[in-house]
Amino acid sequence: MLAFASICYSQTGAIPEQTIDTVIIQSTRIQSTLDRIPAAVTVIKTVPQDATRQQLSLQEYVQGVPGVFTQNVTNFAQDLRVSIRGFGARSSFGIRGIKLIVDGIPETTPDGQGQLDNLTLGIIDRIEVIKGPSSSLYGNASGGVIDIKTRSYDSDNLGTEIKVGAGAFGFQNYQATAAIGDSIASYIFHANYMQSDGYRDQSGFEQINTNFKGRFALADSLYLTTILNYTDAPQADDPGGLTQEEVNTNRRQARDRNQLFKTGEAISQLKVGASLEWLINKKSSFTTYGFYSNRLFDGLLPFENGGIVDLNRNYMGQGAAYRYTKGHNTLQVGYDFAFQNDRRRRFQNLEGEQGDLSLSQKEKFTNLGVYLTDHFNIDKWLFTAGARFDYNKLSADDDFLSDGDDSGSVTLNSFNPSVGVSYAFAKAFIPFINVSTSFETPSLSEVSTSPDGLSGFNENLAPQKATSVEVGVKGALSNKLRYQVTTFSVNTRDDLVPFELEAFPDREFYRNAGKTNRLGVEVEGQYAFSKNLQATASYTYSDFTYDEFTVGDADYAGNALPGIAKHMSTLGLLYDTDAGFSARVSANFIGSQFAQDSNETEVDGYELVNVQLSYQTLFRKIQIKPYLGINNALDQQYTDNVRINAFGNRFYEPAPGFTMYGGVILNF
Repeated sequence: MLAFASICYSQTGAIPEQTIDTVIIQSTRIQSTLDRIPAAVTVIKTVPQDATRQQLSLQEYVQGVPGVFTQNVTNFAQDLRVSIRGFGARSSFGIRGIKLIVDGIPETTPDGQGQLDNLTLGIIDRIEVIKGPSSSLYGNASGGVIDIKTRSYDSDNLGTEIKVGAGAFGFQNYQATAAIGDSIASYIFHANYMQSDGYRDQSGFEQINTNFKGRFALADSLYLTTILNYTDAPQADDPGGLTQEEVNTNRRQARDRNQLFKTGEAISQLKVGASLEWLINKKSSFTTYGFYSNRLFDGLLPFENGGIVDLNRNYMGQGAAYRYTKGHNTLQVGYDFAFQNDRRRRFQNLEGEQGDLSLSQKEKFTNLGVYLTDHFNIDKWLFTAGARFDYNKLSADDDFLSDGDDSGSVTLNSFNPSVGVSYAFAKAFIPFINVSTSFETPSLSEVSTSPDGLSGFNENLAPQKATSVEVGVKGALSNKLRYQVTTFSVNTRDDLVPFELEAFPDREFYRNAGKTNRLGVEVEGQYAFSKNLQATASYTYSDFTYDEFTVGDADYAGNALPGIAKHMSTLGLLYDTDAGFSARVSANFIGSQFAQDSNETEVDGYELVNVQLSYQTLFRKIQIKPYLGINNALDQQYTDNVRINAFGNRFYEPAPGFTMYGGVILNF
């Protein structure tokens, strides 16, 4: 797991004269520097130029990170799919197998599900991405980590910012941000309204996000941070997957059954949280956090029996950590507690109208994790080690007893260690190696249905486990050039794999695969031609195959894992003048991928070129920045999302061709 400052600078505006700065990372629990940590961590630091992005999905920020693959930008009912070295690739909706953290508070539920529909991209300040198994740090569903910090009060940028944007297919984006405060107390408020008619039939969406963040200095060394977030998304239509023949006929059409059953979702979510940091002395510190979240979900699926979902989720958690430094050693011990309570009901979907109740059950997930992590830094060596034990209990209480009692429960505990070491021969050559593990239980939604019926608790699903070995080297060959090369091998067993059945079309079930072997190479580099011109590049090679996996009489050993491109590369150029003009061009190549475990269908790769232009000027103390963007400048016809193992070969969700957007940003 290695952090790379080129990515840290790839999001910035003007390039400093001295590009090789020290970058501090915090997602590894113990604060360290990017160049010394023996772990694959990528840092993305945003600046005002990023406000000129369309800000439709997190893909715009993480697409250039090697090892990270994103799909499903345009289907807001299914949310953005993110995978890190294959973890999360199986998700049919949202983010699975990856730990999401926002402002120090988990966004991923205890059972491993995560969505970012309540996060407005306009308030992102910094992203740290840990690539590879990280359960010794964060427990369940930590095949990778995305740690997001939102904007805080900044005395140099005190004031109000307004953004108005519009684009193709009826896209509208309105944002307002205000920051006030001083060294004792500071506040930042943000509101965002976004809507679109969508590229395809029945693919429109509408959502409102509001966010408040406050920071208070209670004493010289005691700081309190509070957050309040509310999201209302009354519309997110789902056009469904198409066959290749349907795509060739009309790539903008929705699937007929999706239109018939009026598929889509509506959500509202409230989240409140607080964290406390106490700097006891120069050697020790104490931190603690607590939060509560309520999410209401109404979904319509493209089938009748159980095709309307009514979900009321309550999610809460609390944790604390103590850190102590003595000499060359820093030790941190801590715990995380989380509890998830889902009230799930299903009704008949009578072509978009609610029918009789078909399922009613309470699903619970309780997690308690205790961990220890240690960094020993002496001379040019840095040794890291960690271990974590997690207690995980899943249960379902069946309240719909007319078809029998399908209640059940299972306890899935885990112990996950990790070790790593780096040695700084010179600034230009810092090799490292680490061994890490991860543990991923099935989610509540995955165990809430059994392949033999619509209800029941699927006790046959086992947790997915992984062990990773990673070797890499990084360095700075000059004060303008930085590079990184990383190789890794991840062995997993009992992978959780989605599939569909003819008896329940469009209904996803899950089963365990035998074993997988994932070999990969990640390369990235940055070169600053001058203060105003910078280039970044990355390449990812992913040879991910089933080592053991049989379904009935079919043996898939040796087949590639579906939903993952074997080759990916990016090239970015950023030109930013002192006169206020800025131009950014990114070229992304995504190789082909398979659509199902049998590897019978290969989805073509594509080249995606995006362009951003902006100009900043000052008028009567108002900073004005008009901007223009082009997505898919080459007008490629490609698939935005591949539905893995979809029944009837409905693998394809087409992406739009050449599109434009633009707007203006005002800073007062």
